[in-house]
Amino acid sequence: MGKEMSPIYRKLLTWMLVTAIVLLAAPQSSFADQELAASSDMPFITLLDEFTLYASEDTRADDAIGALSPLQSVHLAPIKKSMLLNIISLEKVQVETWLGKAWINLKEGSYKYGKLVVENQNLTLLDRETPIYKAPSKMTDYKLSPQKVQAIASLDVCDPYTPCRTEDKWFLIHTSWLGDKWIRPFEYAEKYKGVPVKGLVPIAQESAVYLFPFAEPLQNEAKLKPQLANALTKYMITSMAGASVWYQVDTPQGLRWIYLDRDYGLGMEGIEAVDRTIDLPVPFQYFKTPYSYAGVSTSEEPPQAVHAIGKINDWYFTLANGSGTGVWINPSREVALRMTGDFENDQKFGVKKSQLSIELSHTSIALDAPYEDSAALNNALTFSKQFVMALREWTSYEGQTWYYIHTWQGYKWVRL
Repeated sequence: MGKEMSPIYRKLLTWMLVTAIVLLAAPQSSFADQELAASSDMPFITLLDEFTLYASEDTRADDAIGALSPLQSVHLAPIKKSMLLNIISLEKVQVETWLGKAWINLKEGSYKYGKLVVENQNLTLLDRETPIYKAPSKMTDYKLSPQKVQAIASLDVCDPYTPCRTEDKWFLIHTSWLGDKWIRPFEYAEKYKGVPVKGLVPIAQESAVYLFPFAEPLQNEAKLKPQLANALTKYMITSMAGASVWYQVDTPQGLRWIYLDRDYGLGMEGIEAVDRTIDLPVPFQYFKTPYSYAGVSTSEEPPQAVHAIGKINDWYFTLANGSGTGVWINPSREVALRMTGDFENDQKFGVKKSQLSIELSHTSIALDAPYEDSAALNNALTFSKQFVMALREWTSYEGQTWYYIHTWQGYKWVRL
């Protein structure tokens, strides 16, 4: 029989087992957490003061190996991927220099994450007052009134790996009385270059005109009436409050900006100008925007002739009688959904009898009503290649022909 274990040895063995279990249960740092970020993932940092270069992270005076002059951007050396999200809180960073990798202590001067873009450009300041800064985030007591200034360099306001929605910039400008200083203008004319716009833009309501987006509306100029406008450019900005869309249009007073109300759609472009009177033989509705059946502008309108001035696909833009507000109608949908299959009823909408043999293919679809949208397509029938007899036919307002046929699921409307 073996020798009994001593109390001390038993305690030691128990402690070793518990330690092993704890170590096994503890989360192990993954390889990804220790992996270095790629050089391309590392941001630049722009030094606004002179910074000493150090051989190690200790950054002691006797560790200095050189210096970096102000107003230059240096690339940070790779760090662990897990540290990227906290990079702007680091006090000491390693940078790539002509001496190789070296350390700087960010507490020794002013800096701003991002790469300095050296470029001469004129800025037309629009803000009532634009503060002057010694360095980004270091304000002086001086301010600029609206005027033209010359910028010699710029930096993005947003920091790397930080949630940021603005496209604003810090600009280094030259002044004759303070030397080179920084500004962060919120409103300046050159900011609103916009992007080119193709086609016409619908203006649904009377719209004030502006010299620049977000400025005060021009009180001495008439508002633009509801119409189709030939927009030249578009300026769009998004924020937590949503999107703001501005269009630059040509007016008798020159180029002006308009803001389109979100109730009548943001960014509705590419409208085709038409001059067409559409006879609607059924009650119908006006819509604030095309494709949105929830955006009903009015209650049901009685059958009438409607004059359309714009078109996109099967939607038509018109100025509502009485109010003059720009609204949308969809004649083909309104008529198609009123069809019952009873010829006495449907012939009032232009349905004709037919004995035409038509060829179906795999691209043909059959629906309960001769109108195609995403909701109707959920119940569409498809076919293999075959010939069938069309009993009736109807041509939509856009010129598309539909045929009434008998299928294994009853009578349907098919388009080839």
